[in-house]
Amino acid sequence: MLNITPGNPLRSGRSTKNKIGKKDIYIWLMKKCMLCLCIFTALYTAAQKTTYYNWRGLPCDISMARFISVVTQTDSGWLRSDIYIATKKLRMEGLYKDSNCLVPNGWQRWYYTNGNKASEYWFPNGIPEGAFITYHYNGMIKDSMVYVKGVLTGTSKSWHNNGYIADSVVYRNDSAAVMVSWFDNGVPSGGGKTNNWSPEGKWRYFHRNGKLASLEEYKANKLVSRIYFDEDGMQLTDTSSRDRRALFRGNNTKWKRYVENNLQWPKHVNLVNTDTITVVVYATIDEAGNVTDAYVEVPFHPLFDNEVLRVVKRSPKWKPAVSHNRYVKDWLIEAVDFIGRPKKD
Repeated sequence: MLNITPGNPLRSGRSTKNKIGKKDIYIWLMKKCMLCLCIFTALYTAAQKTTYYNWRGLPCDISMARFISVVTQTDSGWLRSDIYIATKKLRMEGLYKDSNCLVPNGWQRWYYTNGNKASEYWFPNGIPEGAFITYHYNGMIKDSMVYVKGVLTGTSKSWHNNGYIADSVVYRNDSAAVMVSWFDNGVPSGGGKTNNWSPEGKWRYFHRNGKLASLEEYKANKLVSRIYFDEDGMQLTDTSSRDRRALFRGNNTKWKRYVENNLQWPKHVNLVNTDTITVVVYATIDEAGNVTDAYVEVPFHPLFDNEVLRVVKRSPKWKPAVSHNRYVKDWLIEAVDFIGRPKKD
């Protein structure tokens, strides 16, 4: 029987293809924590402060930690480096003006749990400047925008994770912008103008098949008219808003129940000094209601991480999100709890 302490991933020990070695899991995670500290010590001998964070990103005791953060004073400022304890990979690194890392002052980089870069940008004196780039989990570029003295300028673009363009926004100096968006099959999704980030004038939205979904007009940040069309192009008499988030069988409480009923506790594993382990997962719910592109955002150990992914990926269809009378993608960020009987020391 394996024993596990929260924040401490499993020690592999001896195992066969279908059998887990009977080693103490607490030791495994502690070794990972110590290894992380050794890595930081070797790289940053002048480290000033080490902090542990739980899965919520809040400071905690080492026994509950999911991330380790080390802040080091350098010639360029205070360098903060965070790593995932479970994977020993970087979570983020960046420069700050202060040792508490409240004011960014230089480059910032964030990473996914698979090691791929999530974002990179320049933040002198707490103000974004220059290119701001984000990436999808699979490594494809997601967003590209440019800041000048903290103000978005020029043309910003976004892409779907299959490489198709998602949207394009052209910013002007008078707080106005022109926006056009597309579905991940290349079909236009919508377009119009904004003023101070609010829609202004006439906007058109389309169904995924290319048919017009909605004609809308805005004045002074208020909707003044709206006409809806079905996926065959026929005008609808009911123009009441249909906007909604994606729903699981009409009630997201049922999603929690689905996860609880299908989640299986890893065999031969006990908890030590706690009765709950949490894994955070991210997923996309597409226009057809399918759950896609799921990945673990806050890992614990492969035994638990893979079980969460198995349950999420096998989810029945959802009712897809609706925006401007057409189905659109939605996103799910779920903290999944494993609840078991704690083992006393």
